[in-house]
Amino acid sequence: MGIQDLLFIGSLILVMYLFILRPKIREQKETTRMLNALKRGDKVLTQAGMFGEVATVKDHLVTVKVAPNVNIDFAKTAISKIVNEKEAKELVEKGDA
Repeated sequence: MGIQDLLFIGSLILVMYLFILRPKIREQKETTRMLNALKRGDKVLTQAGMFGEVATVKDHLVTVKVAPNVNIDFAKTAISKIVNEKEAKELVEKGDA
């Protein structure tokens, strides 16, 4: 293997890191930050497409109120994102949720 081959392999590894690994690592950090910031009263969207309000947050468990007197327990990692009322209505209307 010559120096050109090593430079080529090194540049491929660098490109993979910059365009694949780095954005994924950043996304994971943002998701972890969002999940750690969950608190009672936050409006959330679950990965299952259910909207609700956080009732309680425990170590790895979030209880979401989806209707009056209807609470569902979710794993903390099942929370897709925190939404506001306007964003929730837009998602429902577009059919993305």
